[in-house]
Amino acid sequence: MRALYLLVAGSFVNSLGAGMTAFALGVHVHSATGSATAVCLVQLCALAPLVVLAPAAGVLADRHDRRLVMVVGDGGSIGGLLIVLVGLGGSGGLGVICVGALVSSCLSALTEPALRATVTELVPRSGYLRASGMLQMASAAKFLVAPIAAGALYGLVGARGIVVVDAATCLVTVGCSLAVRRAVGAVAPREAEAGLRARLSEGWREVVGREAVRTLVLLMAVVTFAMGAVQSLVKPILLPVGSAGAVGLAETVAAVGLLAGSALVAARPSADPVRLLVAGLVGAGAAMTAVCLRPGLLWFAVTGALLFTALPACNAGADALVRSRIPDGVQARAWGLVSVLSQSGYLLAFAVVGPVADHLTEPLMADGGALAGSVGLVTGTGPGRGSALLVSVLGALVLGVAAVTHRRGATLSVAGSPHPPVRHSAVRTAEGASSDRG
Repeated sequence: MRALYLLVAGSFVNSLGAGMTAFALGVHVHSATGSATAVCLVQLCALAPLVVLAPAAGVLADRHDRRLVMVVGDGGSIGGLLIVLVGLGGSGGLGVICVGALVSSCLSALTEPALRATVTELVPRSGYLRASGMLQMASAAKFLVAPIAAGALYGLVGARGIVVVDAATCLVTVGCSLAVRRAVGAVAPREAEAGLRARLSEGWREVVGREAVRTLVLLMAVVTFAMGAVQSLVKPILLPVGSAGAVGLAETVAAVGLLAGSALVAARPSADPVRLLVAGLVGAGAAMTAVCLRPGLLWFAVTGALLFTALPACNAGADALVRSRIPDGVQARAWGLVSVLSQSGYLLAFAVVGPVADHLTEPLMADGGALAGSVGLVTGTGPGRGSALLVSVLGALVLGVAAVTHRRGATLSVAGSPHPPVRHSAVRTAEGASSDRG
């Protein structure tokens, strides 16, 4: 368990640094441009490599020493942060910041599949939910500690100083990964019995050939689209009514729910994953739907706390269901594919939500806008209210996903063998569709 605790500590520090940089860049870009689209563009550059490169990163993690892969990913991401510093210094502006985010994210993409597969190595099957809860508690630093810390530091050191802190946290994470490698021993490179394409195909078969995994991936892609919208629109919603420090405090108060929800999941390792997933979806959808009802930092903190309390149940339920369906030998490459498919919702959200808010919902909810005399009487009007309305509409979508998940409960439940055989007819259909797209 000592090795697991080291991984959790490294994840905490990494999440803290990444969260502080995300907050600082969001405030900096929105303050400089006033555009939700610009904020979404930076977030898209930071996330796209994590999603697109996840399958290849999973293959590398299955092929090589997973702890060493994590070291290379976390250490190499510092180079991208240095490019971001150049952009923040005025040389190239938004474009250079986006390039730096891309470079850092490309290296960071190596770590996620390797981390998940390492946890599978270290933890018995009965401890999957508990381990997932611990990692989510560590990841909560990105939302719980980072906003208030970054908000307080922003006025003192600016965005550049916060990025330097992030680079320092990467070094700490590298140290934790090396300590785990020493504790459990280095893993010799596995024999390359197949090339990259063949191993990706194997992971693809394991994911799309299992009905429960396919269904979960589709449902969670819809959820990640909604969550991506929330992440994209927090600054456009809150900065019109508060300073960077006040916004950081509101985000931290909201994120207390994430800590509470993660603790609840970790304390109930025997909970039924399907029920956990449905409960989380209902809570998240209801909280998002309520976001637009009132303006102000306090209301966002309340609804945000409810949303964050529900998210760990969603994540842990889906995580346990997928983990129990996939054989250990292909965990990393399968997780890479699960990530790229389910998190495609984030990419879509970052690509479309900003323009929709800037050019549709914000004008509708502006003072004197088309909805000001109807919906605006309930939600309020002015800057940020159109973004809040968009979040609430997507909350209703999450409630619909909860209803579908409840109806498909029998299909999603783990019964009989933890790794049911792949249905090859389904695999052929999916591979054919993939080939048709080129």
